[in-house]
Amino acid sequence: MSGISKSDFAEQIRQALQNLHDFAVLQKLPITSLLNAPSGTLDQGVRKLRSELLDAIEQLNPTGNMPSRAKERRPYALLYGHYVQGMTTAELAEELAISIRQLRREHARAVEAVLDLLWERLVGQLDAKPGEPGIFLETALDDATERETEQLISQAQVDDIALIDLVNGVFSTLAPVAASRRITLLNRLSENLPLVRANRVVLRQGLLGVISSTLQHLSAGNISVESADTADFRLWIIARGAFQAAESTKVGLDVSRKLIASLGGQVEIEDERDQWKAEITLPMAEKLPILLMDDNAGLIELYRRYLAGRGYRVLEAHSAEEAIALAQKYSLKLVILDVMMPEQDGWEILQRLRSAEPTRTVPILICSVLDETEIAYTLGASDYLHKPVTQDALLVKVERWSRGPALPGGSPTESPANNPASQKA
Repeated sequence: MSGISKSDFAEQIRQALQNLHDFAVLQKLPITSLLNAPSGTLDQGVRKLRSELLDAIEQLNPTGNMPSRAKERRPYALLYGHYVQGMTTAELAEELAISIRQLRREHARAVEAVLDLLWERLVGQLDAKPGEPGIFLETALDDATERETEQLISQAQVDDIALIDLVNGVFSTLAPVAASRRITLLNRLSENLPLVRANRVVLRQGLLGVISSTLQHLSAGNISVESADTADFRLWIIARGAFQAAESTKVGLDVSRKLIASLGGQVEIEDERDQWKAEITLPMAEKLPILLMDDNAGLIELYRRYLAGRGYRVLEAHSAEEAIALAQKYSLKLVILDVMMPEQDGWEILQRLRSAEPTRTVPILICSVLDETEIAYTLGASDYLHKPVTQDALLVKVERWSRGPALPGGSPTESPANNPASQKA
């Protein structure tokens, strides 16, 4: 074969898998030009290579109604999860219930299977004579891209996401490409930004596609990710430096637009003379109102720090009357109550809240140095947490009661958690 050796083919396919969503890297692989029709653009060659890779991975997916953790399905699950969905080794090991060592062995075998499939299928095409008609149809490639995107979207489940960590992960993936083009990646997001409501993999792939496309506009300069806390959360990806033409970015941007649109977001591009800017609108996670009742100002501040940046609106009250008034104004998700307060006994506050209509069914978490769980549950508390309180312990309780399903009958007193015989904090 005159076009490419089998060892070179294997190496380039491995590189293509590692950079499946990075058009800039795929463009530079010699196999991309070899796969391209004589009259085709480099962008079409990239799309053909991606289509072949995705089809080969899909061939490893066994037919029939098979459990997701079935051994026969692992080769497909490993490659699709890692290269298409962007899952880490640790996430895949947990998902498939296997060890890291076993995962690496099975991953290596799965990659070899893809190499064999692709070599058998493409050997003739890579050796095609000049002027020979291309084998791949444009519509089939569009269908393949559409199918991959739809599959990713259909499997997505939303959660509350911290953007600063997600962007750091995207930058880590793109760092080698950025360095080769003398581009600096700048994450200027604040740690105090509100959470966004999204699927992590879908949002990561959407942002990666936009930033990867942005990289192709520059030969030197910087790309920054910035934002501000507005009513409709806006994220800006801004490229500054030496610009160049980048027609091949259209497909990547179209896929990113579709992924982000599936999350309820939007992508707008501004291409100016000295600056390229993508503005992304994303839905914010709801800020759930949590009420703190404790006479210790230092402890209140500690709780605020524990809950900061996790999608909560932290309110404060020092009497039952204040708490009821706040409950009438806000739809409280949880009250965190100390029982040892100098001006009003916590047990009295608990009884008052349970008898008042606005707070009758609001979950109430008692935080105290006392060991009085039986009294707490009898008087209508939903849960009990002993002081001193750690952040992990507090977050577990708060997540459970503020984001969990409604209790039977609408009253916390009907929950099994309120039976001191069935639960101890």
